Amino acid sequence: METWNIGGRREVCWDEALMDKSEGVAVRMHHPEYRGVALTCDAPWEGNVCGYFSLIQDEGRYRLYYRGAQLDVDQDGVRLPSHRTYFCCAESADGKTFEKPAAGLVPFWGRTDNNILLDNVRDTIFFFRDSNPACPPEDRYKGLAEVDDALWYFRSADGLHFEKVRLLADDGAYDSLNVAFWDAATEQYFLFYRGLHGDAARDGKWNGTEERLMHTTVIRDVRVRTSKDFVSWSEPKMLVYGEGQEDYELYTNQVQPYYRAKHMFIGFPMRYVDRYQDAQNYPDLPDWKHRQKLIANWGRSGTAITDTILMTSRDGLHFRRTDEAFMTPGIERACNWYYGDGNLCYGMAETAGERPGAPNEISLYVGQDYRVHPIRLERYAVRLDGFFSWRCDFTPGRVVTRPLVFAGDRLSLNFATSAAGYVRLRLLRPDGTPLEGYDTGRLFGDSVDRAVDFSGRLAALAGREVRLAFTMKDADLYAFQFQTTPVIC
Repeated sequence: METWNIGGRREVCWDEALMDKSEGVAVRMHHPEYRGVALTCDAPWEGNVCGYFSLIQDEGRYRLYYRGAQLDVDQDGVRLPSHRTYFCCAESADGKTFEKPAAGLVPFWGRTDNNILLDNVRDTIFFFRDSNPACPPEDRYKGLAEVDDALWYFRSADGLHFEKVRLLADDGAYDSLNVAFWDAATEQYFLFYRGLHGDAARDGKWNGTEERLMHTTVIRDVRVRTSKDFVSWSEPKMLVYGEGQEDYELYTNQVQPYYRAKHMFIGFPMRYVDRYQDAQNYPDLPDWKHRQKLIANWGRSGTAITDTILMTSRDGLHFRRTDEAFMTPGIERACNWYYGDGNLCYGMAETAGERPGAPNEISLYVGQDYRVHPIRLERYAVRLDGFFSWRCDFTPGRVVTRPLVFAGDRLSLNFATSAAGYVRLRLLRPDGTPLEGYDTGRLFGDSVDRAVDFSGRLAALAGREVRLAFTMKDADLYAFQFQTTPVIC
């Protein structure tokens, strides 16, 4: 088995790639917890189809970009947009609540004291801050927008004033949130975007406008391209999910580097399922009268249901994808179980824990009340690194890693146990025999950063091949990291 040099990077326990042998330990997904409303999109230029939120961290604050739009449906089921589509921004110092700054750029009702940045994009635009050290200042902030069924590049020096620059790509179906970022590990840009295959598709694109409105066998898929300069791009490839996985529709992809372990990619695609063949359910779902209007107006708007799944990757092409939902529409209540539920904001924020003394957690954001009321952007949270874990139930289990080479003189674990559970770590030689003096004993508790102790010096093993053997009982292991103790002068 190939030895991996992990140096001092954090390894998250999100897949089986590090496992060589496992008995009673498996990868388990964890669900986010509700934290409250972060933003309400109730300004006159916003409305019930605000969406395609993207979040960036910028100079000590968070900036949120999103579509401002309203779509009404009259008694006859006719769609009545109440204003043109705008693209807006909001800001936050803590990632928990957002405020709308007065950008002073685009007039609405004759006034510019609003948070509108653009009004010349039809449907979607994605924004990101380019972290490429060679990026010119005038291109530091980038936008990707669908214009005339192609993907166009917008740029800005300050993240507020954007100009349309050039065509970026034209081989996909871009009526979605298409995302890009600079990957420092491979020194290239990644572009993840929507393509199509199936009866209503033509070379990855829509065959005609009418197919977007109907119940068809088209499959919305995700494709990837890479570039060294954001100009010349590699040939597109469809993401690979592994043998035997169902070919279902992904409306968005939301792929991003995980900020605490940047060699890992994580995506939060919104899964699209048109349930028109199960029509007996619709009268029992919330807001039946409103839903009837949507079905009469534009069939799939009322019959499609969406949720969120998770997928992770180590190379940006091959993804480990969950079929079980990460986030469902939830218990039936007013304004849910609609097309648009589970459309997560792109990006995440590290926010203060909810309880006094608790560690930071990761906040995610999702729009609610889509196509019904002004959008409420709700905040959800998971523990640091806590999207997945290596999980062992009450019967003890064991996992042994592939051979690893690390750097540093200390090791920390992100783990949780019950009162009766434990995690025990032994360091092994490559042949699997134990190394004397490198046994933690049984550890219990719940910590995102627990330094472990050995009687032997950990630095003596740095640069050598070792295996990690975890024995577990009623416990979750979320991540581990070898580190170098800072020298204090």
